Amino acid sequence: MPPIASAITLSLYNLKMLEATEDLDEAQSWAHSALGVNNAAKYFMGAENFVAAYKNENSFSFIVQGEPFYGQMYGEGAFQDERCSDIAVAGFKPELIGNLLPRGGFQFWEAITSDTGSGIELLTNPDEIRTMIEKHAPDSSVFPGDDEVIFWGGIRNASSELAALAVLVKWQSGFHVMASVVTREQDRGKGFATQLSRGMITRAHSLGISKIGLGVRENNFAAQRVYEKSGFKKLADFTHYSRE
Repeated sequence: MPPIASAITLSLYNLKMLEATEDLDEAQSWAHSALGVNNAAKYFMGAENFVAAYKNENSFSFIVQGEPFYGQMYGEGAFQDERCSDIAVAGFKPELIGNLLPRGGFQFWEAITSDTGSGIELLTNPDEIRTMIEKHAPDSSVFPGDDEVIFWGGIRNASSELAALAVLVKWQSGFHVMASVVTREQDRGKGFATQLSRGMITRAHSLGISKIGLGVRENNFAAQRVYEKSGFKKLADFTHYSRE
């Protein structure tokens, strides 16, 4: 791949002039212009992992360091950086992206924080947290000890058993994300997840955090309803493509 300079024209791509940049501030400006200020891309691009971004008249894409590289493409005709082994695509759903095949979908949501929610318990016992996650949501992305953790929050039921928990983490981008959202199987459908989500938003607000994001699988409709009731707004629907 040729060297990338700030906002230079690389080539004609899909009959539109394609530009590329290695400057993070410029890439974020492009994302705001193409996707709006409230966009999912900003959560994934940080000073420590950003590699490059691309745009043409109708699309935006970027690449960050991952395993080895991760990218997102917004809009049909978006440029695919072939270094990516994983790509999330929004706005269209082709059968494949280069030699990458679809591996399912997810949504990214965002909430503006406020102090309107109820309180949560700040969880400090890593064994209790780990046991809850391993039993009820073993594929969670964050566990106790991860260096991104800001706080763990929980809700207990009438028997003082931990009914639901979540963690707030700070990504490389500097933005905050709610993750590892778990409700105990026997406590599902009782409103604990909504109470927890609102409480996490309120706690984040008390720490001076203005926005929090989260990812959710496209077919997890129950969780999506909870997040909508809690004040989250959907920013993007993605299809995930990978070589594996």
